[in-house]
This record gives sequence, structure tokens and C-alpha cells, in this order.
Amino acid sequence: MNQKSNHPFDFLNQLQELGDMRKWLGPDFFKNMPMPNFQGMPFFQDEPHSAPFPPIDLYNRSTEIVAVIALPGLKSQGDVSLSVRPRMLRVRGQLSSYLATAHDHVLSSELFRGPFDREVELPERVNPDGVKAVYRSGLLIVYMQKDLARETPGNTVAIDFAPEES
Repeated sequence: MNQKSNHPFDFLNQLQELGDMRKWLGPDFFKNMPMPNFQGMPFFQDEPHSAPFPPIDLYNRSTEIVAVIALPGLKSQGDVSLSVRPRMLRVRGQLSSYLATAHDHVLSSELFRGPFDREVELPERVNPDGVKAVYRSGLLIVYMQKDLARETPGNTVAIDFAPEES
């Protein structure tokens, strides 16, 4: 960055170096710099928003909605809470560190740990009393029976047409 160059791609390389500096200096370092023309450049922007945690897949079967929730590292029922309303699924809890102890030196940390709380709107009404959940291999699988009574049309009512009186 110290040398002057007329090569057009050298400027782009310098911008990449600024992006690397952002990693070292922290995400807030460049926010108030007096360079308004550069504020839209990727290294001045906040990190992209991550996907909500925990990730949830929903499956619509003929008589049930199935949710598959990725929650690696749960150790007991006390780590997670699950609640279901007719149109809403809520999962919340706490994930602790998977392996790290006080004496470990963590080289990289990308796995989620800490509290989580997520609500997902369900595509159809379910019966909150007909829910079963199982946790295996890091996946919480929730089986929710559809509320078929609300989905079926009401009874057809015959209408009696009495002859008109004259």
C-alpha cells in the first residue's frame, strides 16, 4: 500500500488488504471513518447475518407435520424446552461448550453455544396434545398431528323450502 502504481488492479488489492485489516482491528474500527464513498464496500459492512439457530426443516405429511431441529450437543432434557400451539412451534434452551475446558486453547470456534430461542409458524394447524418428540444423533424430531377436525368442512344442512302461502 506504500508504493504508487498505475496498474488498475493494484487498487483492488489494496482494498482487499483493508478487508484483512478489518479482521485484525475489529468490526467497528472503520464505521466512523470519513470515507463516505467507501462505506458500501464489503470490508466496511457488518458480517452477513447468519441463519437463525437452530436450523429447522419442516415436512408436511398427510396427517402430521414433522419438524427436524439440529441441536448437536444436548446432554439432557433440561437443556431444551419445546412448546407447540396450533400454529406455532417454539424451541429454546442452552448449548454448552462441546469439548473445551478451562485449560484448552481454542484455535477456531464456529459451533453455536449459548442460549437459543426460536419460534416457527406452522403451515397448518396441529393438535398440541398430539405431539411426540425424540432426540437422536443431534437431531430433535418433533411429530405433530394435524388438527383435521378444523380442516374438514362442516356438515351439510338440508334446507326445507316450504310452499309459499298465498
